[in-house]
Amino acid sequence: MWWASLFSGKNGSMFRNIIYIGLIVTFLVIFTIVIINRNKKAKTASTDKAIIQNYEAEITTDKLSFAASEYESMASTLDNAIGFWSDDEDAIYQVFMRMKTNSDVLKLQETFGVRNDGHDLFTAIHRNLNDTEIQKINTILAERNISIKV
Repeated sequence: MWWASLFSGKNGSMFRNIIYIGLIVTFLVIFTIVIINRNKKAKTASTDKAIIQNYEAEITTDKLSFAASEYESMASTLDNAIGFWSDDEDAIYQVFMRMKTNSDVLKLQETFGVRNDGHDLFTAIHRNLNDTEIQKINTILAERNISIKV
């Protein structure tokens, strides 16, 4: 019965007010966090869209070597080959060996898009491959007269 005395009399009203204020502050903090996260997601989506539009603007459509479905397949292959713990470098090299023009690389980058982790193709490559592997990709592209570097 000692807990009943907490809510009765002068001390009880003070204790109730503290609980009410605590609940209101907790609600306001949670509401603020939700709004901040929603704004961050909207800003990220806007940035991702701008990145993709930048790639689209640089693509010369008459210099594309593959159908859209092939770019989708290559982007999927790259997504599966670039792993968190290990990478399938051979699969990555094979995709880049198929590239014939700068527009092919840009279209692949555009098709790959910005993945769930917030990274585009080149960023994902730089995060997961070492300098020697990246240099090999750049050599493959240079051999095909592609001026774009990963």
